[in-house]
Amino acid sequence: MAGKRRTGTSGSVSIYFIATTAAFVLLTGLLIDFSRIAAFRKQAELAVKAGSRSVLSAFEPSLYASYGLFARGGNPADELFRETLEGNIEPSDEGAWPLLDVQWSENSGVIESRPLATHDVFKREVLEEMKYKAPIDLTIELAARFRGVAPALKEAKASVDVLERMRAAYDKREASLDKALDRQSEAGLRQAKAIAELAQSSTGTMSGAKGAGSASGIADVALMYDDYVQKREADKRRADAYRQAFDAWQQRKLAAEQSGEQFEEEPPTGGEPLYAEQTAAYEQSVVRIANTLQEQASQAQSIANEELAKAIQALAEAQEANEEILRIAEEAENMNVDAGGFDDGVDADASIGEDQSRSIQEIRQSVKELALDESFFDQYEEELNSQRSEGDEKTSAASRLAAMFRAVPGSAGQGGALRSAAGQLQSSEEEYRDRYGSVAGSVLQARKDSFETHRSGDEQRKQLENEAEKKWDDAVSWLGALKSNSSSEDEEAKQAYERLHKLALDNMKWNEAEEEALESSGEAAAPDKGRDEALADSDGLLDALGEAAAGSRDSLYAAEYAAERFTYADPSAVRSLLRGEGEIPAANQQLEYVLYGIGNASGNIAAAYGEIFAVRLAIRTMEGLIECRAYGHPLVILAAALVYAIEHAIADMNQLVNEGKIELSKYAKVDTYYLDYLRIFLLLHGDSASGTARSIAVIEAATGIDLTRAYTYVSGEATASLKLWFFPGLTRLLGRTGNWGGVVKDGRYEAVYQADDSYL
Repeated sequence: MAGKRRTGTSGSVSIYFIATTAAFVLLTGLLIDFSRIAAFRKQAELAVKAGSRSVLSAFEPSLYASYGLFARGGNPADELFRETLEGNIEPSDEGAWPLLDVQWSENSGVIESRPLATHDVFKREVLEEMKYKAPIDLTIELAARFRGVAPALKEAKASVDVLERMRAAYDKREASLDKALDRQSEAGLRQAKAIAELAQSSTGTMSGAKGAGSASGIADVALMYDDYVQKREADKRRADAYRQAFDAWQQRKLAAEQSGEQFEEEPPTGGEPLYAEQTAAYEQSVVRIANTLQEQASQAQSIANEELAKAIQALAEAQEANEEILRIAEEAENMNVDAGGFDDGVDADASIGEDQSRSIQEIRQSVKELALDESFFDQYEEELNSQRSEGDEKTSAASRLAAMFRAVPGSAGQGGALRSAAGQLQSSEEEYRDRYGSVAGSVLQARKDSFETHRSGDEQRKQLENEAEKKWDDAVSWLGALKSNSSSEDEEAKQAYERLHKLALDNMKWNEAEEEALESSGEAAAPDKGRDEALADSDGLLDALGEAAAGSRDSLYAAEYAAERFTYADPSAVRSLLRGEGEIPAANQQLEYVLYGIGNASGNIAAAYGEIFAVRLAIRTMEGLIECRAYGHPLVILAAALVYAIEHAIADMNQLVNEGKIELSKYAKVDTYYLDYLRIFLLLHGDSASGTARSIAVIEAATGIDLTRAYTYVSGEATASLKLWFFPGLTRLLGRTGNWGGVVKDGRYEAVYQADDSYL
């Protein structure tokens, strides 16, 4: 029985072994495919990256050679990409067993983007180019050279600002004082002329007597009065005698008639007045003179008081301007000009000494001399009030005399009073005329002399300002000679600039950028305005230099890139242009066009030289303040410095076109060149959208390459597949539950790979 229970184990072992072997084979197959997939993924990824790099390796050689910029060129991008992908497939030798049989899909390709015409892309490429190649030290050295004049220029600008404000306040004060004197003179003239014909000079006129008749003035009225009274009384006595004689005759006639006697006596004669005509003429003229005297004196008084009120108002305005002068003087006294940290990193040879800067500061602080003492205005106002009081008294005296004249007809015994009152009025009239009756009147002349005392430098200042006007016209003519050549440009030159202009506008539109206003090359209408603008611009220039020295990377690199890569007009060519011997084509003045964007050759050259003239004018103004300080009067120094600045700035421009260089300053013995100024202007103008568009337009015009199609960025995308060796279905199933980065189709593992690359 025991033998019947024995159980065999060989079948169980075989099943277990088969199951174990199957599991091992399955695991091993999966691991092999997983390993192949991992190797495939890495190889495909590297291939796509290599493909993107190979596309970028085909760049435009002319663009790089001339402008140091990279952009796609050469063979089509998709073709290069496909070639690189295929080149990365493991070669299949005959009889060999390929471990990775990679296949690339036909839809693999490249998307190109970020064209060089995009401002941001263009700027970044410029920065990359200049980061390694830019002679930045040269620009910093240039900045250090120009920054040497910064403290003195800052002092000059501050001083000119103060002096110009002072000049405006001074001129306003003096104009108001002149107005006050004019109104004062008009008031005096009005009252002096009011009764001048009626009240003649009193010298010898109040002594003696005149026969009664028509009086022509107050002296006649007084001197004819006694004769008038005598004649009137004589006629009265004659009339009384005639009346008495006539009454006696009538009584005799009546008595004769009553007694019946014949009465043959003739009536008396001779009763008519002998002087009726003279006395009537006198009385009529006296009334007329009284009315005229009253009316004209009152009217003149009203007008004179209005004029004096205007004079007092003008004096108040002058006093207000004087207070402004005092405020400006106080500001100037306490002003501390900040040189903006320009003391460090300055070329010692180009540095202007502290003594020169201090002398400019002293000129600024001397403006307090132009202020008038407060007592000047108090005394003048008292004088105007005194003149009004004298006029009022004179008018009152005239009114009183007019009242006496109206009482003359029929009066008697008034001769002495009339002569006294008339004499007093004539004396006061004469005294008033001597004081206020003309510009040469004693009071008015004294007041005018008081003006001249503090106007000692006005005549000299006006002469210098007139001289500055003439020299400014010379400067405008010099710069205008550059512009005038634009009309003589040939058709080819005009077409070149039209093309540049169109390319720039197209780029602005393409970048959806707003066009900034072009730099103006127009000159100020007046020399002082031109100087002020030049000094104001110098502040911006100094700020730009300060930023450059402080390491303002973008603007510094962009400026140096333009200066290094673009052409500019040689001063000798400009000299020929001024002589009318030729013109400068667009290809030879790319930098000027980038700076100003004017659609003709002469316009860009004129703009550049106009801006250089402004810099020279600012520097020469600074020198002029130092050189002309011996004039003493602050406003005369200002005018003389302007003459000096314009004259020497014109000389600088001539030297630049003739010799190609200018000494930075009389006090800074270093040479500066045309390109130096253009570099400074590039920093000053900044990295604007218009400037970038013009830079791109210049490159497109020179190379013939459309930068909107000059791509700098590629994005390669490819689909690769790998044949699976073991259990593709299981692999696909497992792939659904894990992150394999691909899919299984028809027994092949398939994945999409992307690689981006750019020149930046």
